[in-house]
Amino acid sequence: MRLKSHFIILALILAVFISGCTEKADDKGDVVTKRATNASAESGAAPAEGNINIGVLQSLTGDLGAYGGPMSDGMKLAAKQINDNGGLLGKKLVLLVEDDQTNNVAAVDAANKLVKVDRVPVIVGDTGSGQSMSIIDITTKSGVLQISSSNTGTEFTTYNDSDLYFRTAPSDTLQGSAMANLAKERGYKTVSTIVINNPYGVGFEEVFVKAFEADGGKVLERIRYDPSQTIFDSEVQKIAASNPEFVMMVSYPETGSLILRTAYEKGALTNTPWLLSEGLKAENLADLAGKDTSGRYIVAGLQGLAPDENAGGKAYDAFRILYKAEYGKEPGIYCTNSYDALAVVALAIEQAKSATGRAIADNIRSVANPPGIMVSDLKEALSLVRDGKDIDYQGTSGNITFDEYGDVSGSYTVWTIADNGSIVQGEKIAA
Repeated sequence: MRLKSHFIILALILAVFISGCTEKADDKGDVVTKRATNASAESGAAPAEGNINIGVLQSLTGDLGAYGGPMSDGMKLAAKQINDNGGLLGKKLVLLVEDDQTNNVAAVDAANKLVKVDRVPVIVGDTGSGQSMSIIDITTKSGVLQISSSNTGTEFTTYNDSDLYFRTAPSDTLQGSAMANLAKERGYKTVSTIVINNPYGVGFEEVFVKAFEADGGKVLERIRYDPSQTIFDSEVQKIAASNPEFVMMVSYPETGSLILRTAYEKGALTNTPWLLSEGLKAENLADLAGKDTSGRYIVAGLQGLAPDENAGGKAYDAFRILYKAEYGKEPGIYCTNSYDALAVVALAIEQAKSATGRAIADNIRSVANPPGIMVSDLKEALSLVRDGKDIDYQGTSGNITFDEYGDVSGSYTVWTIADNGSIVQGEKIAA
């Protein structure tokens, strides 16, 4: 009996140790970060007493890993401000962060855990359109609101989501048209396209091609590649053989850099301009693609299109100061959209006086759309809502006004990869 009791004690100690290793609490915003698991979970576990748990599903690793971390930091910054100003409904806001690994299977596993085990009322995510589409039925059928700060896929607009899907990033219906306008401004008449074969790439391509051809342009080659590919010789050879005036690419950093490297090695990058989607606007893209024998980045001088980071004006300036002070670096693409996504969710919860997916959905337009007192400071916005005032939240990413589909509008700018590999903002392009 004594020996058996010793084993029981040891087992309990080991269980506590393992539990401590699988969850990491971050006092900057009260965050619990976990790696996506394969646990299915019909547990009925309720949120911790006294907390309001919100799920965050982002690509912290994989092809979109360059974006998921900084975007999550934007949400953590909003969470910190919310908790410093009374939390939500008098309770502490806790973010439960899961990594989808830029993988649909991992995204589904993580979403099932957040919805069925953690019982979150809302998931902020996912990073990629493909991963978001893979989980949308899980969230909507469970009455959980999904709000993404970076999904731009066109098919979300009319998807039957029971008004439980929103996004703070503009749809590629706008960006595809803006890319065609950029090509028109450059005087290009022929193009070949290469896009990732998922809702993001396909939707972007379809909008772009329609707009480009409507302006008299001709599409010579349309290539859709598998996200799991690592070799792109045949795709690049097809593009080179078509001899376009420019190449339009919709991709993510890891696979996109491989394509660009292959294009350089086959001579298809040097003499032909490439215009890139915002999915490639990563600070590490130049390093991923590599340098030539002289030590120059092979992608230096390439340009792309992305939502205007300065659209938020003074609200963006204030966010940028806070972000740099907290993390010691400049905010990246969709960091402001991520902050805004959590902000409007929090404001909707306060206004609804309830933290359920349906209550948030029913109140989110009210706090984000006009009419109401225009406010961009989150602390002030929370105070106004608690006082029963109608507000019109002005996002750090620009105007956050949700239409009937949960979409927002947006504006775009050209970006260029400088000789030192950094990203430089350029002129605005109409959508």
